[in-house]
Amino acid sequence: GKSAIENCRMFAPFIRKAAEKKADLLVLGECITTMRNGLNAETGAEKIPGPCVKYLANLAKKNDLYLVTSLFERDRESIYNTAVILGPDGKLLGKYRKLCLARDEYRDGISPGNQFPVFNTRFGKVGLMICFDVHMPEVARGIAANGAEIIAMPIMGGHPTLAKARAIENQVYLVTSTYSLNEDWMQTGVWDRSGELHARATKPNELVVHEIDLSVPNFWRGNIGNFQNRLRHERPSFQLPK
Repeated sequence: GKSAIENCRMFAPFIRKAAEKKADLLVLGECITTMRNGLNAETGAEKIPGPCVKYLANLAKKNDLYLVTSLFERDRESIYNTAVILGPDGKLLGKYRKLCLARDEYRDGISPGNQFPVFNTRFGKVGLMICFDVHMPEVARGIAANGAEIIAMPIMGGHPTLAKARAIENQVYLVTSTYSLNEDWMQTGVWDRSGELHARATKPNELVVHEIDLSVPNFWRGNIGNFQNRLRHERPSFQLPK
Protein backbone atom coordinates (compact mmCIF):
# COMPACT_ATOMS: atom_id res chain seq x y z
CA GLY A 1 0.00 0.00 0.00
CA LYS A 2 0.89 3.68 -0.17
CA SER A 3 -0.32 4.53 3.32
CA ALA A 4 -0.86 2.92 6.70
CA ILE A 5 -4.57 2.38 6.15
CA GLU A 6 -3.98 0.97 2.66
CA ASN A 7 -1.61 -1.57 4.18
CA CYS A 8 -4.37 -2.62 6.57
CA ARG A 9 -6.89 -2.93 3.75
CA MET A 10 -4.58 -5.41 2.03
CA PHE A 11 -5.20 -7.85 4.90
CA ALA A 12 -9.00 -7.79 4.62
CA PRO A 13 -9.09 -10.87 2.32
CA PHE A 14 -6.87 -12.82 4.75
CA ILE A 15 -9.14 -11.96 7.65
CA ARG A 16 -12.21 -13.00 5.69
CA LYS A 17 -10.54 -16.26 4.64
CA ALA A 18 -9.56 -16.99 8.26
CA ALA A 19 -13.19 -16.54 9.28
CA GLU A 20 -14.31 -18.92 6.54
CA LYS A 21 -11.96 -21.51 8.04
CA LYS A 22 -13.53 -20.94 11.49
CA ALA A 23 -10.40 -19.40 13.03
CA ASP A 24 -10.79 -18.06 16.58
CA LEU A 25 -7.48 -16.18 16.59
CA LEU A 26 -5.66 -14.60 13.65
CA VAL A 27 -2.10 -13.30 14.03
CA LEU A 28 -0.73 -10.90 11.41
CA GLY A 29 2.87 -9.73 11.02
CA GLU A 30 4.94 -7.09 12.76
CA CYS A 31 4.59 -3.37 11.95
CA ILE A 32 2.01 -3.92 9.24
CA THR A 33 1.15 -0.23 8.91
CA THR A 34 4.67 0.75 7.82
CA MET A 35 5.77 -2.26 5.77
CA ARG A 36 7.00 -1.34 2.28
CA ASN A 37 5.13 1.94 2.01
CA GLY A 38 7.91 4.40 2.83
CA LEU A 39 6.71 5.11 6.37
CA ASN A 40 8.82 4.57 9.48
CA ALA A 41 8.41 4.69 13.24
CA GLU A 42 8.34 8.48 13.28
CA THR A 43 6.12 9.11 10.25
CA GLY A 44 3.88 6.06 10.61
CA ALA A 45 3.13 6.01 14.33
CA GLU A 46 -0.43 6.66 15.47
CA LYS A 47 -2.29 6.67 18.74
CA ILE A 48 -4.03 3.50 19.86
CA PRO A 49 -6.84 3.17 19.12
CA GLY A 50 -6.37 5.20 15.97
CA PRO A 51 -7.57 4.90 12.37
CA CYS A 52 -5.75 1.63 11.62
CA VAL A 53 -6.70 -0.13 14.84
CA LYS A 54 -10.32 0.97 14.46
CA TYR A 55 -10.38 -0.33 10.89
CA LEU A 56 -8.92 -3.70 11.91
CA ALA A 57 -11.20 -3.91 14.95
CA ASN A 58 -14.20 -3.50 12.66
CA LEU A 59 -12.91 -6.40 10.53
CA ALA A 60 -12.45 -8.51 13.66
CA LYS A 61 -16.08 -7.87 14.56
CA LYS A 62 -17.34 -8.46 11.03
CA ASN A 63 -15.52 -11.80 10.91
CA ASP A 64 -16.15 -12.83 14.54
CA LEU A 65 -12.56 -13.51 15.57
CA TYR A 66 -9.71 -12.20 17.68
CA LEU A 67 -7.05 -10.35 15.72
CA VAL A 68 -3.44 -9.66 16.74
CA THR A 69 -0.90 -7.50 14.94
CA SER A 70 1.82 -4.95 15.65
CA LEU A 71 2.20 -1.29 14.70
CA PHE A 72 4.04 1.80 15.87
CA GLU A 73 2.15 3.61 18.62
CA ARG A 74 2.52 7.30 19.46
CA ASP A 75 1.76 8.23 23.06
CA ARG A 76 2.57 11.87 23.78
CA GLU A 77 6.29 12.23 23.09
CA SER A 78 7.05 8.50 23.00
CA ILE A 79 6.84 5.90 20.24
CA TYR A 80 6.39 2.19 20.94
CA ASN A 81 6.31 -0.98 18.86
CA THR A 82 2.95 -2.18 20.11
CA ALA A 83 0.95 -5.36 19.60
CA VAL A 84 -2.82 -5.11 19.84
CA ILE A 85 -5.44 -7.77 20.39
CA LEU A 86 -8.82 -6.89 18.94
CA GLY A 87 -11.95 -8.76 19.95
CA PRO A 88 -14.91 -10.15 18.01
CA ASP A 89 -16.97 -7.38 19.60
CA GLY A 90 -14.98 -4.85 17.56
CA LYS A 91 -13.20 -3.41 20.59
CA LEU A 92 -9.56 -3.13 21.61
CA LEU A 93 -9.16 -5.92 24.16
CA GLY A 94 -5.68 -4.71 25.06
CA LYS A 95 -2.16 -3.92 23.93
CA TYR A 96 1.42 -4.89 24.70
CA ARG A 97 4.46 -2.68 24.18
CA LYS A 98 7.56 -4.51 22.99
CA LEU A 99 9.98 -4.97 25.88
CA CYS A 100 13.19 -6.11 24.18
CA LEU A 101 14.09 -3.70 21.41
CA ALA A 102 16.57 -4.35 18.63
CA ARG A 103 19.48 -1.94 18.22
CA ASP A 104 17.93 -0.14 15.28
CA GLU A 105 14.74 0.45 17.26
CA TYR A 106 16.69 2.19 20.01
CA ARG A 107 18.48 4.18 17.32
CA ASP A 108 15.13 5.21 15.84
CA GLY A 109 13.95 6.54 19.18
CA ILE A 110 11.50 3.78 20.07
CA SER A 111 10.80 3.29 23.78
CA PRO A 112 10.48 -0.13 25.47
CA GLY A 113 7.40 -1.26 27.35
CA ASN A 114 7.38 -2.55 30.92
CA GLN A 115 4.33 -4.81 31.32
CA PHE A 116 3.46 -8.51 30.80
CA PRO A 117 -0.29 -8.35 30.12
CA VAL A 118 -2.46 -11.41 29.56
CA PHE A 119 -5.94 -11.22 28.05
CA ASN A 120 -9.00 -13.38 28.63
CA THR A 121 -10.69 -14.59 25.44
CA ARG A 122 -13.60 -16.92 24.81
CA PHE A 123 -11.16 -19.82 24.26
CA GLY A 124 -8.34 -19.15 26.74
CA LYS A 125 -5.74 -16.72 28.06
CA VAL A 126 -3.57 -14.99 25.46
CA GLY A 127 -0.33 -13.06 25.88
CA LEU A 128 1.57 -11.04 23.28
CA MET A 129 5.22 -10.74 22.28
CA ILE A 130 6.94 -9.01 19.36
CA CYS A 131 9.99 -10.20 17.40
CA PHE A 132 13.18 -9.56 19.41
CA ASP A 133 11.31 -10.41 22.63
CA VAL A 134 11.78 -14.07 21.69
CA HIS A 135 15.56 -13.72 22.02
CA MET A 136 15.29 -13.14 25.78
CA PRO A 137 13.69 -15.79 28.02
CA GLU A 138 12.39 -13.29 30.57
CA VAL A 139 9.58 -11.90 28.41
CA ALA A 140 7.86 -15.21 27.67
CA ARG A 141 8.42 -16.29 31.27
CA GLY A 142 6.78 -13.14 32.61
CA ILE A 143 3.79 -13.60 30.33
CA ALA A 144 3.46 -17.30 31.17
CA ALA A 145 3.74 -16.57 34.90
CA ASN A 146 0.75 -14.26 34.49
CA GLY A 147 -1.27 -17.19 33.19
CA ALA A 148 -0.99 -17.14 29.39
CA GLU A 149 -1.85 -20.39 27.63
CA ILE A 150 -1.10 -18.99 24.17
CA ILE A 151 1.39 -16.32 23.15
CA ALA A 152 0.77 -14.56 19.84
CA MET A 153 3.92 -13.11 18.28
CA PRO A 154 4.15 -10.90 15.19
CA ILE A 155 7.81 -11.10 14.12
CA MET A 156 10.12 -9.86 11.36
CA GLY A 157 12.60 -12.66 11.88
CA GLY A 158 14.69 -14.71 14.26
CA HIS A 159 16.07 -18.20 14.75
CA PRO A 160 13.29 -20.82 14.96
CA THR A 161 15.06 -22.58 17.84
CA LEU A 162 14.18 -19.58 19.99
CA ALA A 163 10.46 -20.12 19.39
CA LYS A 164 10.87 -23.80 20.21
CA ALA A 165 12.67 -22.96 23.45
CA ARG A 166 10.13 -20.36 24.61
CA ALA A 167 7.25 -22.78 24.00
CA ILE A 168 8.89 -25.66 25.86
CA GLU A 169 10.29 -23.80 28.85
CA ASN A 170 6.99 -22.03 29.55
CA GLN A 171 4.60 -24.77 28.39
CA VAL A 172 2.63 -22.44 26.14
CA TYR A 173 1.51 -22.52 22.53
CA LEU A 174 3.38 -19.91 20.50
CA VAL A 175 1.68 -18.54 17.38
CA THR A 176 4.13 -16.77 15.07
CA SER A 177 3.47 -14.62 12.00
CA THR A 178 6.36 -13.46 9.84
CA TYR A 179 7.19 -12.44 6.27
CA SER A 180 9.90 -15.02 5.53
CA LEU A 181 9.68 -18.52 4.04
CA ASN A 182 13.34 -19.36 4.74
CA GLU A 183 13.45 -22.68 6.59
CA ASP A 184 16.52 -21.52 8.54
CA TRP A 185 14.69 -18.40 9.74
CA MET A 186 11.58 -17.84 11.82
CA GLN A 187 8.48 -19.53 10.44
CA THR A 188 4.81 -18.64 10.34
CA GLY A 189 3.00 -21.33 12.27
CA VAL A 190 1.98 -22.76 15.63
CA TRP A 191 4.54 -24.14 18.09
CA ASP A 192 3.12 -26.57 20.63
CA ARG A 193 4.20 -27.13 24.24
CA SER A 194 6.69 -29.79 23.18
CA GLY A 195 8.34 -27.34 20.77
CA GLU A 196 6.98 -28.89 17.59
CA LEU A 197 6.04 -26.59 14.70
CA HIS A 198 2.65 -27.21 13.12
CA ALA A 199 1.02 -25.92 9.93
CA ARG A 200 4.04 -23.98 8.70
CA ALA A 201 3.59 -21.52 5.83
CA THR A 202 5.39 -22.78 2.72
CA LYS A 203 4.39 -20.23 0.08
CA PRO A 204 3.85 -16.45 -0.12
CA ASN A 205 0.57 -15.03 1.21
CA GLU A 206 -0.43 -18.38 2.70
CA LEU A 207 -2.96 -18.51 5.52
CA VAL A 208 -1.91 -21.10 8.11
CA VAL A 209 -4.67 -22.70 10.18
CA HIS A 210 -4.13 -25.15 13.04
CA GLU A 211 -6.48 -26.36 15.76
CA ILE A 212 -5.26 -26.81 19.32
CA ASP A 213 -6.95 -28.25 22.40
CA LEU A 214 -5.95 -26.35 25.53
CA SER A 215 -7.52 -29.02 27.75
CA VAL A 216 -5.04 -31.70 26.67
CA PRO A 217 -2.39 -32.27 29.39
CA ASN A 218 1.08 -31.40 28.21
CA PHE A 219 3.76 -34.04 27.93
CA TRP A 220 5.59 -33.05 31.15
CA ARG A 221 2.67 -32.98 33.55
CA GLY A 222 2.86 -36.68 34.31
CA ASN A 223 6.21 -36.08 35.99
CA ILE A 224 5.99 -32.63 37.56
CA GLY A 225 2.31 -31.69 37.59
CA ASN A 226 1.10 -28.40 36.17
CA PHE A 227 4.38 -26.82 35.06
CA GLN A 228 2.96 -23.30 34.85
CA ASN A 229 1.91 -23.36 38.50
CA ARG A 230 5.58 -23.74 39.42
CA LEU A 231 6.97 -20.82 37.44
CA ARG A 232 6.90 -18.38 40.34
CA HIS A 233 8.18 -20.95 42.85
CA GLU A 234 11.09 -22.13 40.70
CA ARG A 235 12.40 -18.72 39.73
CA PRO A 236 15.98 -17.95 40.84
CA SER A 237 16.38 -16.14 44.14
CA PHE A 238 19.26 -14.05 42.81
CA GLN A 239 19.26 -10.95 40.60
CA LEU A 240 21.45 -10.52 37.56
CA PRO A 241 24.50 -8.32 38.17
CA LYS A 242 24.28 -4.78 36.82
